[in-house]
Amino acid sequence: MNRIDAATLADLAAEANLAPSVHNTQPARWMLDEDGCILLAADLSRHLSVGDPTGRDMGLSCGAALEGMVMALAACGIGVAIEDLWADNILDWRPGYRLAARLTLAGAAMPTELAGWTTKRFTWRARFLPAAPEQITRLEHWVAETADVKRASGHEDLAFIAALNDRASLSIMREKSFRDELVAWMRLSPTHPAYAFDGLNLAALQMGRLEGALAEHVLASPLFDIADRLGLGKSLVAEAGKTITAAACLLFHRPESESAIVSGQAFYRFWLGFTRLGFAGWPMAVLADLPAASEAMRQRFPLPPGHRLINVLRVGPAPSTVPKYRLPARDLVLNGKPD
Repeated sequence: MNRIDAATLADLAAEANLAPSVHNTQPARWMLDEDGCILLAADLSRHLSVGDPTGRDMGLSCGAALEGMVMALAACGIGVAIEDLWADNILDWRPGYRLAARLTLAGAAMPTELAGWTTKRFTWRARFLPAAPEQITRLEHWVAETADVKRASGHEDLAFIAALNDRASLSIMREKSFRDELVAWMRLSPTHPAYAFDGLNLAALQMGRLEGALAEHVLASPLFDIADRLGLGKSLVAEAGKTITAAACLLFHRPESESAIVSGQAFYRFWLGFTRLGFAGWPMAVLADLPAASEAMRQRFPLPPGHRLINVLRVGPAPSTVPKYRLPARDLVLNGKPD
């Protein structure tokens, strides 16, 4: 079996951590065991207990990071066998962590094409540029060849999704506990100690300093409820005007019985798949997370039998890129033996 040292693991973990995670919480942690296997664990301090009560999104985030690790190892010529431990719900391995997977390094591997796009992937939370006809054609061909993606395009479909997303977003934002949790992960001032490391900062949210300060003041106080009672709540969360500028909305779906880890791996491949076509993405996770919204999407855009909606992404060309804000590699690696 191949073996790596702790310094190499830290480098690989940093590459794996370029993967997407809900609210940029970055829950994936890594450790070498006595046999030289790589252990993947979820840092439970980064679990969104209100927005993700079942831990599914945390599992998806860890799965995406796992796929990033597999690609990083392959770039070094190292193959891997994966033991998915998510369904075992192992919480007694080490306090504060949930053991998610064990990776055994074995055999050789070739770098994947998608690995070359990990640094180019980003979330664009603003209006998109118009897509060129050849870009649309490439996107259509790619979706046709991809079993877990459904494309929605055209004004009527985009308007339907835009309106549904705004209604669903307003519904969950009316819950103060959800708003409080969201604000806890927002970095709305450049002086925030975690501004450059995790969560959603001004650059990621496409906000200026004044806009960020106002957003924090409204969301973290009773002002949102007051505005909502005055009929202004919808305007505070509205994204429809930006959503309809997308070239398409992509519905990402996977088998209902599939592990969140495996679904997360596939989700990262999905996002990199359209990144290489020149598109940025902007998730609308609420359309999958809120049962009423998910059912409305299924009625309008039927999925294969036995599949569930994982996420819906607006995609289109972005006028600029957005930097990735990530934790330092040393924070991603656990030391010592589990307790």
